Amino acid sequence: MNHTEAIQEIIKIVPESEEEFKENYKTGNSFMVINVFTKQIRRLIRTEDKKTLVNCLKKMNEIYAKGDQTLKNAVESIFVYSLDSLTFTCNKTYKNLIFKKIPADLQKAYLRQVYKSGM
Repeated sequence: MNHTEAIQEIIKIVPESEEEFKENYKTGNSFMVINVFTKQIRRLIRTEDKKTLVNCLKKMNEIYAKGDQTLKNAVESIFVYSLDSLTFTCNKTYKNLIFKKIPADLQKAYLRQVYKSGM
């Protein structure tokens, strides 16, 4: 899967992201695509749209698993890196729910990043 295919997959789950993807500079590379998707996930966390959020987490995992190396790097550098900031304002119960719904591959990437940073 490349970044163009990822955009199509994201729009299927979060149709409102289509407008943001219409801006050319946001679709030019994998990092911008994952950045837009991460913003959508942040919005879902804030509005507590659990059903769509779970679908987005699954899709992010699919992008991570099936994406080309650039997409994988983007997921690790943008989404995984920002998990703490995405869930910072959540109450403990909701934060735990989010982390339980994150697929195993992304949890492993998150743990690698946390341990690598010396936390």
